[in-house]
Amino acid sequence: MQKTGYRLAEFDVVDALSTRLPVAVIQFAFGLGCSGLMVVGRIVVDALAPTAGPFALIYPATLIATLFGRWPAGIIAASSSFLWVWYFVLPGAWSFHFAKASDVPRTLVNAVSVLIVLLLAEIFRRAVRNAVAERDTELKQTELLLRELDHRTNNNFTIVASLLDLPKRRQTSPEAKAALEAAAGRVHSFAAANQALYEGDLGSETLAMAPYLTSLTSHIGSALFLPDSVKLTIEADETQLPRDQAVSIGVVLNEAVTNAAKHAFAPDQPGSIEVQFRVEGDRWWLKVSDDGRGVSQKRAPSGLSSSLIDAFAARAGGRIERSSLEPGTQVCLNGPLPLISSSRPSKAVDV
Repeated sequence: MQKTGYRLAEFDVVDALSTRLPVAVIQFAFGLGCSGLMVVGRIVVDALAPTAGPFALIYPATLIATLFGRWPAGIIAASSSFLWVWYFVLPGAWSFHFAKASDVPRTLVNAVSVLIVLLLAEIFRRAVRNAVAERDTELKQTELLLRELDHRTNNNFTIVASLLDLPKRRQTSPEAKAALEAAAGRVHSFAAANQALYEGDLGSETLAMAPYLTSLTSHIGSALFLPDSVKLTIEADETQLPRDQAVSIGVVLNEAVTNAAKHAFAPDQPGSIEVQFRVEGDRWWLKVSDDGRGVSQKRAPSGLSSSLIDAFAARAGGRIERSSLEPGTQVCLNGPLPLISSSRPSKAVDV
């Protein structure tokens, strides 16, 4: 309801139609339209209580015309409505003569009051427009700063990965070399997740999951330097989730794909890693499966990787399940769907 109010306050007929019609035509037509609605309302009132509050409906007509069509539309609505009421409604109908002397000051007071309403409505409209313009400018500046921060964050990830790569080259211990290599790979993967996340609209509170997860999976595949013999694919339904929840799901995807890429296949062994994100009923689920050697034949995931998956699965509001396939393994994360979500079927994408 609050967002609807914001959109209504920002609506401007001239802005909406200026690409199709001249501004003067838009304002004249909108002012007459508001006046026409006033006439319809006045006819209904006269059917129930003739001549009661003859000028009353001019105020909302003028207010609406000014707020959404600017002051020229307000003047058109006020003047045409006022003349119509004066001619057709006031005693001495069908003329501009006053049947009662007391109607003269009453008419003048109402005319001045309508002009005051018009003036205040225009002041309010301009204040709202200025506030909207300032808000948009601040949002653009904030987005620019966030983009710059994202760029610097990615640079920092690259620097950290390079710092880990230097001692790795000098290591003679296979265990230490493998540990440094795993750390550098995780840094590259988090950099990929960060880049995929901020490619979207930074001002939105939600994130479109299909493009986000597709981009993230592509970045992960590039960072892992998968051999041509291993095929990485993703299918993701079109749905919107809160950004924090989307990030947590992305981290789980990142760790699961990284584990599968590193441990599921022997050197030069062909295989595939499949990522699926589905929405069914009131729940979503993420599956990362491979057709590799299976848990019993490949190295178990590192304690850090398993801890990251469990921690971010909880942050995503989901439950994690690990199972064996014939052949391969599968990591499945599922959770309840927020009320803000809406979904559409997906298509498979090779990354």
